[in-house]
Amino acid sequence: MKRNYLKRILSASLCMLLIGGTLVGCGSKEEKKEENKSGKIELTAWVRASSKENSQKVTFDAFNESQDKIKVNVESYGDNYAEVLKLAFNSGDAPDIFGAVGIDLKAMVDADLVSPLNDYLTDDYKSEFMDSAFTAFNYDDKVYAIPDMTRFIRIYYNKDLFKKAGVDPEKQISSLEEMYEVAQKITEAGNGDFYGFGLPIKSDSTWERNVDDIAILSALTGPYAFDYVTGKFDFEKQKPILEYFSKMYKDGILMPGSESLDIEMIRANFVAGKIGMYMDGNWMINGFNNEVEGGKDANWDTMLVPVAEGTERAKDYLMLDSAIAMSQGCEEKEAAFEAIQYYLHNYYTAPTEKNPEIILPSSSLIIEDNEKVNSKPEVQALKGMSGIIDEENLAAFPVTPHTVLTLEGDSRDKVYPTLIIDGDSAEMDTELKKLSETYNNALQKALDEGLLKEEDIKPAGFDYYTR
Repeated sequence: MKRNYLKRILSASLCMLLIGGTLVGCGSKEEKKEENKSGKIELTAWVRASSKENSQKVTFDAFNESQDKIKVNVESYGDNYAEVLKLAFNSGDAPDIFGAVGIDLKAMVDADLVSPLNDYLTDDYKSEFMDSAFTAFNYDDKVYAIPDMTRFIRIYYNKDLFKKAGVDPEKQISSLEEMYEVAQKITEAGNGDFYGFGLPIKSDSTWERNVDDIAILSALTGPYAFDYVTGKFDFEKQKPILEYFSKMYKDGILMPGSESLDIEMIRANFVAGKIGMYMDGNWMINGFNNEVEGGKDANWDTMLVPVAEGTERAKDYLMLDSAIAMSQGCEEKEAAFEAIQYYLHNYYTAPTEKNPEIILPSSSLIIEDNEKVNSKPEVQALKGMSGIIDEENLAAFPVTPHTVLTLEGDSRDKVYPTLIIDGDSAEMDTELKKLSETYNNALQKALDEGLLKEEDIKPAGFDYYTR
């Protein structure tokens, strides 16, 4: 890529500005090519991870050792990732491979910055993956990124606290009503020392983890209360779930101070034996087993998220918000895709091979890899594996309209905490109706501007049970 003098100065300034932070390895592609004396094809891969020895780097390092033609140099940027990636693309010094997480990939696609991968996606290759793998980042029938992990929600529960409350910790909770009763029993047994349920009201992600997940399983709405049957946002449909958690709050079943607790504080209190249940992602099975202090010592497990009594369970919520992509400016696309292939197949096993003390369950979109890794006795012995079931019931949503909207009014992440803490039924009706109007007005603007298409937001024959 040709770069003018001003852009070179911008890149250098960025390195100097952030040299005390997480940024490392700055320098133009031309400079790195001049330094390459190995004769190998050299590629750059940028990831969002904060630690230097992250799983992405470990995996690409293993790829480098597996063959002698290609070398992938990994750079990690942590919380600065989205900003630095944007600057790199603007300056013409983009990485060859990059993590599609925390960024607006569709806007980058529209700017012709991302390479479609269709030429490499044979029918045989696609058959290795879950069906949702090639829909999440598919625009105009072109695949621009492949998800590198499945993300779904489970109930995390403390088995010791279940026993203290006289509840069988080996029995799956069958309904939301039963989950409330169990949480109430735990709170009563705790007598102020521990509580039945943890809801991190301070964290915006709470509503996706808790309210959206139950709404999707109950066939009420999709993420952010978007209804794919009508093609409109309908926050009123999530009212019963808000009332459920509001009752927990007002009845003292939630841990005190929930309104000021974020997800990390809930996790810490869960490990410390202060919370009987809470809802979190499958990735925390690895987190508690390998990363979070005290996670291995606590007596915990996972189970499926329940729905209300008498409700038929719909397809579960598969969140595909982390993926890997190739830049349009990559000059060695075949080599880059070879590296991507290796990465997708080895992301869950490379860290364990480097460090035998690390044991990871597999949550890949590659079906065979999940079966191979998760069937190992040492993985089956991990705490939390009880909830790694029903994966055939996971399905993603091809389009999530809330991600492209510009709101003129409060977001649901601002409104929901207030409704949980103070809202009565009438106030919920008023505020949820107002939310629907705010989001649907923004939705119409997005349609008018061509950011979304009518067929995207109202798929023909859509059904929450068979999607």
